Amino acid sequence: MKKQYTMTTKLLRVLISSCAVSIGLILTWNQAGAYTFEEESAVLHVDKRQSVLSTTAEHIGNQPERSIHDYEYSDQAQVTTMVYMALLWSPQPIVIPKPEVPGKQVVLDPSMPVMAPRSEQVLGTQKVTATGYTAGVESTGKGPKHPQYGITYSGVKVRRDKETVSTIAADPKLFPLGSILYIPGYGYGIVADTGSAIKGNKIDLYFPTTKQVYKEWGKKDVEVQVIKQGDGKCTEKMLDELSEAIDVYKSVPDSWLDKAV
Repeated sequence: MKKQYTMTTKLLRVLISSCAVSIGLILTWNQAGAYTFEEESAVLHVDKRQSVLSTTAEHIGNQPERSIHDYEYSDQAQVTTMVYMALLWSPQPIVIPKPEVPGKQVVLDPSMPVMAPRSEQVLGTQKVTATGYTAGVESTGKGPKHPQYGITYSGVKVRRDKETVSTIAADPKLFPLGSILYIPGYGYGIVADTGSAIKGNKIDLYFPTTKQVYKEWGKKDVEVQVIKQGDGKCTEKMLDELSEAIDVYKSVPDSWLDKAV
């Protein structure tokens, strides 16, 4: 009796499970039946299911009962529908874009060092002993309050510009005022000053401070290149024009050398 009860219970469980599976399949099949995909030019189109039924009881009674098998629905379309629905309802991954981290900005120095003159521009070379000087008491005996402080023998103000031209002192017998020299390691210099200790093959290069004189130059024996022989004068206009020309061409242009100064 007990064995019979156990077998009956198992059969009921199997029957109930089978019914549940069948109901699930039927529901899925009915849901899929709402979409009919026809392949046309590699595109699946949905065909509306014909479900126009009469609202009268008499018409309903006369209509034959349709089963799901009455709808033409290919196996390929069924599989496509199931896959499409699965993809439609499946969670899509969220792609979070990587934030752009601004890189370190490198600020380039717009200034360019001057270039040495071309060989055809060089009138000659001269070996000299070059020292540095300032406009202060240590070099000229004049202080900032002196009316001639920073004023050269030619009358122009001292200047130091690595990217254009600087004022230098020389012996006018060797390099007349207005002469333009290229000094390796210093740049272009125009003879605008003289000095009691600057005789023969000696030149003095202007620096704003004594610290710069010792740190950047000191005393050196160099071979300077003469690119223009002066005519005994140097003016602020000459300095400004020469500075602008070198700033543009990064060297002394031929047009400037050819014109009378």
